[in-house]
Amino acid sequence: MPKLLATFLVTMLALALGAAPALAHGHGHGRAHYRTVKQASDYAYVATIDCGRGDVTVYSDEDLYAPLVDLEHHRTYLPIAWDVEVNGETVLQDEKPKVPKRLKRLAKRCSYTDGVATGTVTVLGPIFGLPN
Repeated sequence: MPKLLATFLVTMLALALGAAPALAHGHGHGRAHYRTVKQASDYAYVATIDCGRGDVTVYSDEDLYAPLVDLEHHRTYLPIAWDVEVNGETVLQDEKPKVPKRLKRLAKRCSYTDGVATGTVTVLGPIFGLPN
């Protein structure tokens, strides 16, 4: 009897593990679900940053602290502070609230330009991989 119970439990576990990927993607309507990766045209802004290793083209959305995404190298930079000016006038000097001091110590100060504004952005990263 114990062999039969063990066989039954192993079979049920195998079936459950086999069904997990299908359940994770919904009810399996007969088509594959692919992770969509944003393209350059999907972003609101394009800029160039330099964190000490040369210029990197990054893309971002409207939110001030939206990730800066390097599509070419599949890296993401997370901004935590800005100091930017336009025509010599400071237009943005802000720091993201509630960033732990331990993380601030890991941050890098990078030059920033988007063709209109120039200055610095303090970022965490690069983090490899693209956001969803």
